[in-house]
Amino acid sequence: MLYESNNAEITLIVILGYPGKVGLKAGDVGIQQQTAIMMRNFSYQGKVKSNVVILDSPYFLQDLTARSNSDHLGRIESVIKFYGNRFKLPVWLFGHSDGSISVSEFLNRSENNRKLLAGAILSGGRDETRISEDWKLPTLVIHHEKDACRFTTFWGAKQYFALIKKKNSKPTGFAEITLGFDYSDPCSTGTHMYEGAYSEATHYIGDFIYRYSGTCFPDGALASKCSPKEYQQIKLSPSLNLTNEPDEPLIELSAPN
Repeated sequence: MLYESNNAEITLIVILGYPGKVGLKAGDVGIQQQTAIMMRNFSYQGKVKSNVVILDSPYFLQDLTARSNSDHLGRIESVIKFYGNRFKLPVWLFGHSDGSISVSEFLNRSENNRKLLAGAILSGGRDETRISEDWKLPTLVIHHEKDACRFTTFWGAKQYFALIKKKNSKPTGFAEITLGFDYSDPCSTGTHMYEGAYSEATHYIGDFIYRYSGTCFPDGALASKCSPKEYQQIKLSPSLNLTNEPDEPLIELSAPN
């Protein structure tokens, strides 16, 4: 499913969590799934104008091994190439919950896969998320501080963030979500799905992409098209930690108003 934005600056491919299949059909214009709704909102409310593509698997991804099989990863590759060729814009890959495994496995699979992308976002990810190669991509880890799902703990997110930060040679950020509320099922509702915190989550996603999309900060460096005022606003605004080395000064992005 495509949410196309006028004057888009990037294309964002969204990989959903369990079970991976929602049954989208040709002509569908909406989907009642929390991550898809949040990223649909991002397509027209985000800081960076974005085409958002919701990737639906034709079969259920019942366990984590299904997230690393060649057919699933090949489908991700074909979607990236299709929309990359269609829009001729930088492509970012976003995965939520089990979708973080899809993203990390895709990036670990080959350098050619990584070269198709401008950046990656791991959201509410599984504790098993890992990096085996230098991704050479701006990468954001975003997680709710009170995620109650036993498979996607806040502690686990901090652990794999540290691994990615150590191996990835491009900027690596961690965003902590604090708003929202819980429901009865901790793995399919509530804080794990950022319910009550969509604006906070999309704010951090937008800030990170804006910084490293190439619009104003290609590879973190000031571009000629970025005005001094824009640079100062981004440089001085407080609360998302971005660093590649423990002794580097922290670069920070603003929390939502």
